[in-house]
Amino acid sequence: MKTKTLKAIQILAQIGKILSIIAYVCSMIGAIACAVGAGLFAVYGKNAISMTKDNMSQIEDEQARQILEKLDVPMLITMMATAAAFCVAGCVVAHFAKNYFKHELEDGTPFTMRGAKELMRLGILYICVNLGISVVAGAVWAIAQQSIEGLEDEQFHGVSIGLGIIFIIVSLICRYGAELTEGKTEAAPAAVEAAPAAVEAAPAAEEAPAESAEV
Repeated sequence: MKTKTLKAIQILAQIGKILSIIAYVCSMIGAIACAVGAGLFAVYGKNAISMTKDNMSQIEDEQARQILEKLDVPMLITMMATAAAFCVAGCVVAHFAKNYFKHELEDGTPFTMRGAKELMRLGILYICVNLGISVVAGAVWAIAQQSIEGLEDEQFHGVSIGLGIIFIIVSLICRYGAELTEGKTEAAPAAVEAAPAAVEAAPAAEEAPAESAEV
């Protein structure tokens, strides 16, 4: 029988599954769009840059004008390829999250060893992906700074790794709950096996006081 708390957890798992699917689809669309954009820049990039530079007088932001003046096709392709890589990373994380929520709904409880392992893996993957994003984005920005004078420094930390840490902590809680659940499951058959022995011992215990009274 499901308690109110377990029902609430299952509702949240269902929502998490839906959001994971949406994130996966959006990331996939983003990756495809960036890959197509990189291809288009490779073919039509020079014309697009020329048209943009011809209308530079309409751009009021000084830093934006400086960027456009130094902009070239290889830099555009690099940026689009980097964005595509970020989207692919998002697809991977969303895929593992979707699998976790799917299995949790199948099991009907978060307190399973399979779920705990998947949640631990998701947390580690989330942290690794975000650290990778920080490193790659920082490297791309550093290269851009070498090509474009006056480009402001920017710190890239990716998306906060705090959510990954939370996944890991929750996975440990779920593992502990799974261990307790398995312990109760193993104890139940032992109690059932011990019950007949207790029933057989009861008459003997009743006869013993009766014999003592007759003496």
